[in-house]
Amino acid sequence: MKKYALLSVSDRTGLPQLAQALHSAGYTLLATSGTAKALEADKIPWTSVEEYTGLAELLDGRVKTLHPKIHGGILARRDQSHHLSQMAQADIGPIDVVVVNLYPFTAYLDTERASDPEQMTELVDVGGPTMIRAAAKNHRFVLPLVDPEDYAEVIAKLSSSKSAADPFPLELRRRYASKVFTTLSEYDGAIAGYFGGLSQGEETGAKMPDRCSITLSKVSELRYGENPHQSAALYKASSGQLKLFNGPTWTQHGGKELSYNNMLDLDAGIRILSDLPQETTTVAILKHLNPCGVARGATVTEAVQRAKECDPRSHFGGVLVSNRPVDKSAAEEIRGDFAELVIAPGFTPDGLETLQVSKNLRILKVDVSLMEGFDARTIAGGILVQQPDINRSRIAHATLVSSRTPSDEELSDLELAWRIVGHVKSNAIVLVRDGLLIGVGAGQMSRIDSVELAIRKAKLHGHLLNGAVAASDAFFPFPDSVETLSAEGITCIVAPAGARRDDDVKAVANERGVSLFFASDRHFRH
Repeated sequence: MKKYALLSVSDRTGLPQLAQALHSAGYTLLATSGTAKALEADKIPWTSVEEYTGLAELLDGRVKTLHPKIHGGILARRDQSHHLSQMAQADIGPIDVVVVNLYPFTAYLDTERASDPEQMTELVDVGGPTMIRAAAKNHRFVLPLVDPEDYAEVIAKLSSSKSAADPFPLELRRRYASKVFTTLSEYDGAIAGYFGGLSQGEETGAKMPDRCSITLSKVSELRYGENPHQSAALYKASSGQLKLFNGPTWTQHGGKELSYNNMLDLDAGIRILSDLPQETTTVAILKHLNPCGVARGATVTEAVQRAKECDPRSHFGGVLVSNRPVDKSAAEEIRGDFAELVIAPGFTPDGLETLQVSKNLRILKVDVSLMEGFDARTIAGGILVQQPDINRSRIAHATLVSSRTPSDEELSDLELAWRIVGHVKSNAIVLVRDGLLIGVGAGQMSRIDSVELAIRKAKLHGHLLNGAVAASDAFFPFPDSVETLSAEGITCIVAPAGARRDDDVKAVANERGVSLFFASDRHFRH
């Protein structure tokens, strides 16, 4: 009995090599019209699907593989005698390999073509998904191939197992079947998202769909998880119905491979990097996802030096983020103390060479120009989805609600403090003076605790509080925080409005001669 391989591909990558290997292994190649042209060009023998089924393509090619001789050959169980008998009666040959990739619907989602629903409708594949799904269902007997990256493995199996009745072990068949179902899920999700968006109107991007599927594709294994005994991997998440948060591209230029915690550090570093003011050279140092040092400087070197001064005890082993390329001088300053990661938009050749002397230092070049989509976070029993807290309103949008007018220097410091506080774990208080983060109160159970912690840390490291400014990520529930801050000489404060005692807080600010700004938005980070 002949054995058949069915080929119907839109992506011709690797097709000649695979087709030749299948032909050499004794398979009769069945090909749809477009694929047949590629085989003809490489002089590989083939039989058209039309000739095999006895039915010409119909409806401008919409119907060409939807035929009992095709699907009977794919779905028949080879271990069931009555299946084999029915195949013989209907002159159906066994199709043991199905090679399909789908019409490139997803490739056009971000192009001008996506604006034309009629054109996009014609890119919805019907025959391809039907064939490859059938093959994946019957993978014990039929090898389903949907990814050109797998062709090399199949060719190797055909070459090394010429004497074996079945060159493809069950583990491989199941793996390929799983890839088929994952691919179909992504494909159908993208189509559902596209047409769902058309039905909901132009504002769909800001809405949460009622139903959506999320596909995770493994990018790489990580060194270990949150702790060394936990395994971990990095996955890329995609959804046809929901535009998930799309962070920037990054390239690692040195150091050990990243662990789970390194990835969290990278995420925190990228987010604060995107929020650092671009008009001035600024460096931030993070520890355990919280900024412990942020400073402006005339150069990156000066900014690094000043950022270390913020909290001399905590910056060791931190994540250093610069909004300017790192040169040799800055690299030498960074290497003066141990750091885990360095994140920057670029590195001069001698700066990179200097950093690479430290073999364990992870060096990451990051482009933060594209950050959009929804954040997703797992919890017990579900997944929380929200818009990320990016493009936050600046201090210019806050309202001065007390009588004291701040200086330009205070406003500049307040702007920096307001940018930083959204990256500190709530409850969050930050203190800034002369372009330098001097105190952080993070993750405390009450806001006054965070205020007291920020003041204590500033004093511990000898920072001058008089004339400093403060930012709070949420409103002050009581006036005690403003009382405590003003008692230490803090002259300018920004916090969201919304507390029942806002008027009491304003009264204390006026009484103490503090410039108090109320913002319309809060910035919890849990």
